[in-house]
Amino acid sequence: MSTAGVNLALLAKVNHFLAAKGERQIKRCPPDSERHEELGRLYLIDMVSGEVLDHHLDVEAFAKQIGVA
Repeated sequence: MSTAGVNLALLAKVNHFLAAKGERQIKRCPPDSERHEELGRLYLIDMVSGEVLDHHLDVEAFAKQIGVA
């Protein structure tokens, strides 16, 4: 884990899997961002519309859900 508490290797693996489908991506929100409280450390976006699909995302649970971990 990094100092931010995000498993960066797993995050990269999940985003690689999502990129193959071209529909969604997990983004990181900087702690000093005005939207950090709303979005959390990680959030899921729709790549076409830019809409936030999920916030305060747990990358480990999400990876299991989509069959990556």
